[in-house]
Amino acid sequence: MDQNRLARDIEALPDEAAVRALAAVVEEQGLLDAARQHDWDRAELAGMLDAADVAAYAQPGHGTASEGDLARAVLVYAASRDADLARTVDEAVDYARSPSERFDPVSLLVPVLVIVLLQTEVVVKRDTRGKWSLTIRKAAMKDAALGRVFTALLSRINGGQ
Repeated sequence: MDQNRLARDIEALPDEAAVRALAAVVEEQGLLDAARQHDWDRAELAGMLDAADVAAYAQPGHGTASEGDLARAVLVYAASRDADLARTVDEAVDYARSPSERFDPVSLLVPVLVIVLLQTEVVVKRDTRGKWSLTIRKAAMKDAALGRVFTALLSRINGGQ
């Protein structure tokens, strides 16, 4: 699989198609039910953030990443993780380019899809009072592509603040 070609194809996707591709990857990975189970709204997501993560990855004043920006960033990262996932992403990109009404990704927030897909890099837990929290695993931050994902994710959740 040509990673450079796939990255170019992902970057060329319009926002709506990038979100469709992300939703297709989440569905193909069997994570759609988990995404629906954790269908938080933006305010809930903002309340879950770890202050250290926000300080490390948020870029105040740079505006809010679009849903498409976030979807493209996570698709590029996911494709770089392993060959099987790269094939899944490639198929999802092809799917997103074709006209189809098979799945409505707008029913779930893009940050929720990203968090569910990145479950090995993001820890979501609920305390005894029922409050959810989201923490980014620091060990994975050596990867620049993952750093871009988290910057876009935090921007999308916090509205660029």
